[in-house]
Amino acid sequence: MPLPTGAIFMPARYSSEDLAQRDAYQSAIDAYNTAYNQYQTDIDEYNRQIDEWNRGSRETDFTGVEPTAPTAPGFTQETIDQFQAEAQKRAEADRDRRVLAIDVARNPEKYNFGGFGFAGGGYVPAILSGIGAYLPLK
Repeated sequence: MPLPTGAIFMPARYSSEDLAQRDAYQSAIDAYNTAYNQYQTDIDEYNRQIDEWNRGSRETDFTGVEPTAPTAPGFTQETIDQFQAEAQKRAEADRDRRVLAIDVARNPEKYNFGGFGFAGGGYVPAILSGIGAYLPLK
């Protein structure tokens, strides 16, 4: 018996692998941004030390140490954009397969499924062995 008709909203969902990759990208970006903000603070302090030394007598050498810039994450914005486009395609394909499965259950004749039961009203023949398994039951 087919399922009743009606509207069903089927969202496109990312797979757990795509969600994990998205989270890994976000974690790397957040770590870089935190390190870069600290670098900016350190550079501002370094520049303040240089200005103070320049205003002084400059009889001694400048002893400030220039901060090191953080290492950029190992990916680019294009990499993230490409990943997002591919993940969205995978999510949409998964959604389309689920919608098709619901449509098959709703309208099995459309897909050449006469029904979900057994021939003869659900009668399951006894399992035969040997050559008798290939002969029709009478």
